[in-house]
Amino acid sequence: MWLGQQIRQLRKKNRKSLTELAKACHLSVGLLSQIERGMSSISVKSLQALAQELGVSPDSLLRNAGSNHQSAEGQVARAGSHRKLDLEDKGITKEIVTPALAQDLDLCRAFIQPGGSSGDQWFSTDKGEQVGMVLQGAMELWIDNKVVTLGPGDSFCYSSRTPRRWRNPGDTVTEVIWAISNIQTD
Repeated sequence: MWLGQQIRQLRKKNRKSLTELAKACHLSVGLLSQIERGMSSISVKSLQALAQELGVSPDSLLRNAGSNHQSAEGQVARAGSHRKLDLEDKGITKEIVTPALAQDLDLCRAFIQPGGSSGDQWFSTDKGEQVGMVLQGAMELWIDNKVVTLGPGDSFCYSSRTPRRWRNPGDTVTEVIWAISNIQTD
């Protein structure tokens, strides 16, 4: 999923539409959309074509999306080795801090700039549940047709399938940590 999000952000940064990039890389629009959403894997040939078209090396995409050199055979992820994703257009920086051996759970940290948000559209994902806690700043969370304002120390949870959106209503950076299960729930 991180690789797909990076490709999407680079595409937007280069001001290319999904159709333009797909055509330039000889991919279908549907496949590129699935790659960006983390719903389809990517071939080496497609990775090379996308990297070339986006002006980066395939290595740089993989270095930030694959598991980094971690210690204790994947049981530990060292500070400074975490994968990062800058969503500049949304005012968000995400960091996945999960060690490589974790299979059923991801741990992420987000820094949300003042006014930064997940967007005006409601979104959901397809499996698991999410639990989070605001470490600093404030976060408005829209869930179940209501909005809740959270501050430092407040926590929240929801099924990943629940439509939601969120934003930083304050004038300082908000830091949130999320635990996201990868287990299918009924």
